[in-house]
Amino acid sequence: VPPGKPLAHVPSSATIGSRAVLRCSEGQGSPPPTFRWYKDGTVLPQDPKSSPTFRNSSYSLDPQTGELIFEPVGGWDTGDYHCEASNNVGSPQKSDVFRME
Repeated sequence: VPPGKPLAHVPSSATIGSRAVLRCSEGQGSPPPTFRWYKDGTVLPQDPKSSPTFRNSSYSLDPQTGELIFEPVGGWDTGDYHCEASNNVGSPQKSDVFRME
């Protein structure tokens, strides 16, 4: 079963230096989908240090659960976030976009 449109749970504001958890969930895909997160339209790499764009960010990303955890949040993490659910059936589905300040 292809994934449906995932739901992104993004805090609208986060305090610099604190922990912020973004969640992506999708209920109908089978096999269960994996998740990718995007910031301002750019996919977040599994390891922020591997990318010049995200090397200032400190986060962990679990493609199985859809959790994106910033610890700590930095000012550069402000942006528009959305997630994408995909399995090997059908096409990937994107969530709505949410802004985190």
